[in-house]
Amino acid sequence: MAPLLQLALDYIELEPALEMARLVRDEVDIIELGTPLVKAEGMRAVRAIREACPDNLILADMKTPDVGALEAAMAFDAGANWITVIGCAPLITVREAVEEARRRENHAALVELTGLRDIVERADEWRQAGVERLVYHKGWDEGNVEGRRWNAADLTTIGQLIERGFKVSVAGALDLESVVMFKDLPVSVFVVGRAIRETGNPPASARAFRETIAQYWA
Repeated sequence: MAPLLQLALDYIELEPALEMARLVRDEVDIIELGTPLVKAEGMRAVRAIREACPDNLILADMKTPDVGALEAAMAFDAGANWITVIGCAPLITVREAVEEARRRENHAALVELTGLRDIVERADEWRQAGVERLVYHKGWDEGNVEGRRWNAADLTTIGQLIERGFKVSVAGALDLESVVMFKDLPVSVFVVGRAIRETGNPPASARAFRETIAQYWA
């Protein structure tokens, strides 16, 4: 199955996020409310994006560190299909978010791996907690330095996670060239932000990603 395309709405105000979501919703599979947007606008943003994008999967990038069931329920009740729990969260927090998701059809709690160094070592714990999806993410603060460029070590780690049965979303500094680096891996989701949002024609940019994905993951 070809990877899905996810648009990251990395805004701190709802109106521009809504405008972009409406503009690109037909060209992407998943609309993500980025963590700053969730923190700035709360669940009203989740409700608004759900109303504007009724046919898309909606991900609220909560990066929940605690009270997993409560925060998952908040996002799900507001219209999100998926939420994220930060990878350093206690295992009980991960488990409770997963269990909350399982109470609902087609919902999921994803573990977000930003900043973790012991990813593969912890993978079995997450599987035992019922986690099916992981987000392998190169963080914003790494900027354009070497640490944010995709490399062979990233591909190896992602491959090991997929071999353990996880569906892996790939996020952070992705463009058309870097997406092709993953052509030998069954990635589940490509998460793209600025390479779609900050172009002269976001719908056309999203279509270019879809065409590239179709070319290499036919």
